Amino acid sequence: MRPLNQNFLKFNDVYCDLCGSNETLLWHSVYFLEKKFQYVLCLNCGLIYQNPSLDKESLFHIYDTIEYWNHKESGRKDSYMLNYFSYLSEKNQREAMNKIRLRWIRPLLQDKAQILDLGCSDGSLVEALCNEGFRAIGMDISSTIITQAKKESPLELIEADFENEWPIQRSFDAITCYASLSNFSRPSRVFQQIQHHLKPGGYFFFNFGDYTRLASKILGSRIYLLRPTCSHIYSEKVIQKYCEKFGLRVLELKTDFQVISLARALGFLRIPKILKALELLGAEKLNLRMTVPTGYRVCAIRETA
Repeated sequence: MRPLNQNFLKFNDVYCDLCGSNETLLWHSVYFLEKKFQYVLCLNCGLIYQNPSLDKESLFHIYDTIEYWNHKESGRKDSYMLNYFSYLSEKNQREAMNKIRLRWIRPLLQDKAQILDLGCSDGSLVEALCNEGFRAIGMDISSTIITQAKKESPLELIEADFENEWPIQRSFDAITCYASLSNFSRPSRVFQQIQHHLKPGGYFFFNFGDYTRLASKILGSRIYLLRPTCSHIYSEKVIQKYCEKFGLRVLELKTDFQVISLARALGFLRIPKILKALELLGAEKLNLRMTVPTGYRVCAIRETA
């Protein structure tokens, strides 16, 4: 993985992806990587989005950096974690999450159902789905993580930009997308591809952060979504609008949950000394299973007509 080059980060002015409006109100601003990131609220539909927004080349660059995947080893002096404290070494946390997600997915699908995991990273969930008897493949935008995963696993993992036409011809019984929805520059293009590749009656499983929830309001600037790669922040109403626009009907929406290391949980406090103390005590790998009162997990179905 290469180091982050802040000179590669460039911005474009954008409009609301959901309704096309440019009538907005500044919602929040935060400094990351010595740059100011602004989030605006669409006054027409309620979607919050980054504007100006990092362009695609900037996002591609970030997704292939050590700062994004492994803050612990990045050597950065600042306390702002771009995304993961130490992704590859947190395998046991991801395996625990996969078991929980499988208990939700399994009752709705037949054996050998075909599943696509969007934002698959190293294919951890794909492997769990295959071990459960499904035919699963993964897709991710990061060439670095896909290349590394292919060296260690025979899983079918595809490097692709979700917002362009997908390089696959088949349809799926289910599509999963966890911890990725906020990162899409143009979510409508991803929803369009999901609608195209999901069989009628097929399921879309995903999660998202909701800025209207009480916990999100209390956390304010420390909400985990406020990262440079976050292009959009949703609400339950906005997600309903996206689903309706692209032929999906929400069947179930519940408070999300997560299994994370203690180090990652405390990393969001942006206090490096706490992380160092945990490491010295050998406690940075302790796991927490917790509800995520800032967001939801969702199961939606593609309408048959």
